[in-house]
Amino acid sequence: MAKIFRNIRYSLLKESRLTRYVVYALGEIILVVIGILIALQLNKWNEYRKNTRLETRYVNRLLDDLKEEKSYVKTYIFYNAQVNEHAKKSIAYFNDSLKAFKKSGSSLVDLYQASQINSARMQNSTYKELVFSGQINLIRSDSLKQSIISYNELNWNTVPIMLVPNKYRESLRSLMPQEIQDQIRTHCGDIYIGSRKGISVRLPEDCQINITDKEAEDALKILLEDTQLKKDLLFLIGNLDSKLAYMNYVLKQLDAVDTQLSLYASRK
Repeated sequence: MAKIFRNIRYSLLKESRLTRYVVYALGEIILVVIGILIALQLNKWNEYRKNTRLETRYVNRLLDDLKEEKSYVKTYIFYNAQVNEHAKKSIAYFNDSLKAFKKSGSSLVDLYQASQINSARMQNSTYKELVFSGQINLIRSDSLKQSIISYNELNWNTVPIMLVPNKYRESLRSLMPQEIQDQIRTHCGDIYIGSRKGISVRLPEDCQINITDKEAEDALKILLEDTQLKKDLLFLIGNLDSKLAYMNYVLKQLDAVDTQLSLYASRK
């Protein structure tokens, strides 16, 4: 093709047809410009298709992460609500020891279960990948992108209320006889339930430990007479109440982002 154009230009120059040569040259330039514009448009279209496919892939991965995150947060709330229930039963024993001694075995279980903890973590690997790779702008909806960023920047697992040291746990486990702790861990340990969305953990609703009444009563006497243990328990209850209120707020934010992202994905 280039050889044909060269031959045409040579013929026009040879015949001294300057005007026709200029017109031809301009036409050739216009053709080249049109070719460049078409190539740029094709490249832009290909880039758009590529980015659309990437966006769809990331949106689906974000949805998977959010579903797993929601399942975990619900489990975390339920577990800590169980711990808080045991803690509030336990504080009643400090205020009414006769009540505790009437059912000494289960009272010890309550005191121990009040010291349980569950690690706090976020499921946001896809979000981190989008941010670190600089591809967060693949998500074209500015409002959705801002919602995703706002939720993940909560970093709920690292806020101060989630990181308060559990002094009651340390105190309780230093005072309670080790053989009783072993009994509780054996018969009243965490229950793990696997599902498609991950593994949830909860405390058993009811359990029995194999110790004598005297062993239970001796252990209870030591625990209920410790004023510092009571103070640590009261502090723990306050922290758990605040933590649960905050985590319910986190769950609402999570639900809102999940709904927005699901709606966006359904339109693609």
